[in-house]
Amino acid sequence: MRKRRTEFLTDYVANQYPIEKFKELIFITLDIVENFLLTLENGFNYNSTSIASYGEKYGSSQRNTSSKIESIIIKNMRDEEKMSSFLNSYFTAYSTLNKDEKNIFDATFIDRLTDQEIISKYRTYSKHITIVKKSAIIKFCLRSGLDKFVDAIK
Repeated sequence: MRKRRTEFLTDYVANQYPIEKFKELIFITLDIVENFLLTLENGFNYNSTSIASYGEKYGSSQRNTSSKIESIIIKNMRDEEKMSSFLNSYFTAYSTLNKDEKNIFDATFIDRLTDQEIISKYRTYSKHITIVKKSAIIKFCLRSGLDKFVDAIK
């Protein structure tokens, strides 16, 4: 059996997916995860670092939940069991990323750093960041089932 050259998806494979739509889905998912964590905590002094305490740190501001996907998910998940199930799928998908993918995922979606800031933070080069980011986005979206919502994104 042939050994893989790299642990990341190749450009040939990655370019077959709608990366920009996947990015938007991930931002929406992070907002939903934060909302569900807040709901399940029932008013405790909640520090939103729990989203990425499974990684690093989460610090995005609360976004408007006016998108179709957020409306669909939030409307259909009123009880704690369904919310917990959704959170479990998020954290399971996140845990399937390798260390580099988690670092770039956190820097991109949680810390919202630009590519230049990521390059200087991890002392790497642009092409590597692009490869790792695409790989992380695709793996996360496929593993969490977000690919089913691509058609809902404009």
